[in-house]
Amino acid sequence: MGKKRLFARTLAGAAGFMLAAGDAAAGVLTCRFTEPFFVIAFDSATGVVTLTSPDESDPATGKIVPRIIAEGAKLSRSGAWVGYPTLTLDAGAERILDIRLTGQGSDGMSETVFPMEGVYGAHVGGCEATKAPAYDLFELYRDLGIEP
Repeated sequence: MGKKRLFARTLAGAAGFMLAAGDAAAGVLTCRFTEPFFVIAFDSATGVVTLTSPDESDPATGKIVPRIIAEGAKLSRSGAWVGYPTLTLDAGAERILDIRLTGQGSDGMSETVFPMEGVYGAHVGGCEATKAPAYDLFELYRDLGIEP
């Protein structure tokens, strides 16, 4: 199995775990990026932000290991409104993510539509949350009786 496919499967499992764990206490924001492939996840209950990438694995096992990139982070509404609401994820004075609630977010490689776009440095990815999950556009078409 290729490294990218293994990474995608690992992320799907981790996201599912994070969403299930987040249901009990608070929401989890997950943003997926491509070229390079990585995921940033923020747990609003703990304030912990992790980055998961196929480039960061345990040398002994080869398994992908999430890296904590911030603790005590907070997600807040920003004052900017450009046709849609915007949020910022900050840890102290450090900006981690800018979030745009466009309803048209993309991971850049699939037919998945994310409710939000996340900007991490020069990278733009698709973001979803516990209560605002992404969906597959082709599955939606089929559900509504439209053949893509």
